[in-house]
Amino acid sequence: MLRMSLDMVVLRLHDERLELLLTPRAQSPFAHSWQLPSLCIDETRDRDLESALSRLLTEWGLGHCYSEQVCTLGNLARDPRGWSTALVYLCLVGPDINPVHGSWQPLNALPGLSLAFDHGQLIAKGLERLRIKSRYSTLPLQLLGSVFTLSEVQRAFEIILQTPMNTAAFRKRIHRANILVDTGHKRTGKQRPAILYRLENPCCVMFDQVMHGAEA
Repeated sequence: MLRMSLDMVVLRLHDERLELLLTPRAQSPFAHSWQLPSLCIDETRDRDLESALSRLLTEWGLGHCYSEQVCTLGNLARDPRGWSTALVYLCLVGPDINPVHGSWQPLNALPGLSLAFDHGQLIAKGLERLRIKSRYSTLPLQLLGSVFTLSEVQRAFEIILQTPMNTAAFRKRIHRANILVDTGHKRTGKQRPAILYRLENPCCVMFDQVMHGAEA
């Protein structure tokens, strides 16, 4: 029997680190290994991929979040039970999202975890998409809360791209994207008050040129 699943690489940015949503697998094969949120496509319930993805997001309590299809992988080797195909999606959620299943695992803890099937490869594909697209779009803003400061925006890019940014040039680029709205409020604390912004719309906007770390 051909198995077709929808697998999600769900990421959040929490305490200045990227975290991945995983759950322990209860049954064989790969019992007690960690796996990505997934479901088998059900032709009696899922009219199309969008409805299947919506069902999966609902089952995990993730609600409406940014998602995009990354790739499709299929072969005889990825599942010992036989040929299988995985439709891989990248999903980005805010820092305070608490799913009804699984737990958040820091990315730097992955080398010490036993992963089911080829989920290590699926995670690598999702991370590659996030990092590449973050160089030419506003995608990292999907990982922030409902309101945020420009410093928090810059820090999100720096964590994902693993490189510092030139603050003046970065802020100029972000403002040119014309997607931020000044909320009229400021965040106060140990640092001087900073303007709080929100996204004007949830769309991912493309920059006019690729960023190159500190040269951005």
